[in-house]
Amino acid sequence: MISYPLILDITESFYTTAVKDILIGYHFRVIDDFDTHIPRIADFWNLQLNSSINDRANLPYDLFNTHLALKINKGEIFRWEKLFAENLDLFITKNLITEDQKDIWMKKVSFFREKLLMMLFT
Repeated sequence: MISYPLILDITESFYTTAVKDILIGYHFRVIDDFDTHIPRIADFWNLQLNSSINDRANLPYDLFNTHLALKINKGEIFRWEKLFAENLDLFITKNLITEDQKDIWMKKVSFFREKLLMMLFT
């Protein structure tokens, strides 16, 4: 289990990197209210990883339809996944998560990557 505060830290760290990324940053720079968006995404990951939610007001999640509207290309999906893995590696280096915890999280990421690819490109 990864605690909600740590999931929130990891989510904030990822977005700090992603918003500056030359390939996918433009998707994140248009988000009007990061103060609302980041806890919502952290809650999504908490639900995926721990079957728990911090704020039920964040339900429901319409992850796939929301992302379809962004017209994301395949390369951007793979870039997101790479940045996410690198972000988790930073938390391993700080001894805040384990390799096993990263593997569990990345299996979830891979599931959503495959689902998005299927929805967008088939």
